[in-house]
Amino acid sequence: MTHTYRSPNGHEIIGTAEIILATAPISGINADGTPIYTSWASTEIDWDTQETVKRDGKILFVDEEGDEWTFDQLVPEEDSDASG
Repeated sequence: MTHTYRSPNGHEIIGTAEIILATAPISGINADGTPIYTSWASTEIDWDTQETVKRDGKILFVDEEGDEWTFDQLVPEEDSDASG
């Protein structure tokens, strides 16, 4: 059985925080070491590197405002399948 949770401030949980490596194409490098990104090519995402972010060993969930919370901080919503 799945449950729906909200953040402590009442916002809907929309996902988990993830780290994914990607390669952004560049056309050169400035003298100060900053890249010059190309506007004609898109960043290649390496989905095989996707990793869920954890804080103190606990998965980080993200609410609709972009705030991050661990599972023990989440507030369960009332079960919508429960009969009255």
